[in-house]
Amino acid sequence: MGSLPSYFLSLFAAPKCVINKIEKIRREFLWGKNSSGHKIRWIRWDLILKSRKGGGLGVGSIQDFNTAMLSKWWWRFKSNPLQLWASTVAAIHKGRDSISAPQFIPLRKAITGVWKDVVSVDGTMSKAGINIAENLVYEGDRWRWRSDPEGSFSVKVVRTDLDRARDPAANSDQSCVWNSWAPPKVKVLLWRACLGKVATKTGLIHRGVPLADGLCPRCGLEKEDSDHLFVSCLWSKCVWWNIMAWIRVSFPADIKKLNDLISFFKNQPGGKIWKKVIHSIVLGTVWRIWLVRNEKVFNNRFIPILKTVESIQEDVFCWLNIRSKLKVPSWENWSSFDILEM
Repeated sequence: MGSLPSYFLSLFAAPKCVINKIEKIRREFLWGKNSSGHKIRWIRWDLILKSRKGGGLGVGSIQDFNTAMLSKWWWRFKSNPLQLWASTVAAIHKGRDSISAPQFIPLRKAITGVWKDVVSVDGTMSKAGINIAENLVYEGDRWRWRSDPEGSFSVKVVRTDLDRARDPAANSDQSCVWNSWAPPKVKVLLWRACLGKVATKTGLIHRGVPLADGLCPRCGLEKEDSDHLFVSCLWSKCVWWNIMAWIRVSFPADIKKLNDLISFFKNQPGGKIWKKVIHSIVLGTVWRIWLVRNEKVFNNRFIPILKTVESIQEDVFCWLNIRSKLKVPSWENWSSFDILEM
């Protein structure tokens, strides 16, 4: 639904009713709404739309997409003033009743049509705190968007700027890093776990689901929230101890929160490839802890710790073979965490 209207959104300023309708369809699909009801809404919609660097899921706002696509015509007009379409627009719209800055983008207000929609994006971006004329600068021999690292114009960069302008206090240094080597469902689980938005007993009770108790189904000592489930439960600690012994990293005994544990791994010394492999192992560990917990809750089947550790090793080994472009070590070397050839 975010891609289908791209042709129309690149030419016309979509009415709010159209954007709201598209957003409603996407929202109801993601939340599993049907005639009989909907699933539990664990994450608010504005956080789902927010970029991944800003701590969101990166689905993207249709309104921001429309605004960024229209703003690209400003860059095209300035970059290609001698093309036929640009010369035609300039000839039609230059006049006394043009906007206050006709030397930048001409507009004759009395003439309706596509170009008026293009120029109207200036007001939309101004409401978000972005002056398009100040961000579209001429450097060297070409026009570029000020924050574009490639020195050109990118719709993606404009959308990121709009997202950042809407929430300037958002922390871009998130513990949850989106690792391309792991399957999407695994990455989404870690993202939700870092936010504390997974279906633990505490989370379900908080949302009105009646349960007999909120205690952890494995240790039975503390209430089961996201941090307890993945880090501070004695069973989870045993899994992490074995994993860290395998990768030769000392276990931080004072860490009780998942975000702190992930930050601990991020701050470990090592090269870029090594850190990405370690992060893949963290993703695999969180994923297997979740699967084993559900096996205990729904099927009353307890999976031994060593079996869980072996499953984590197998999962990550398969991900690296399938999803990475690096030379993956043999299973024997991987079992002893000899990854120098990577």
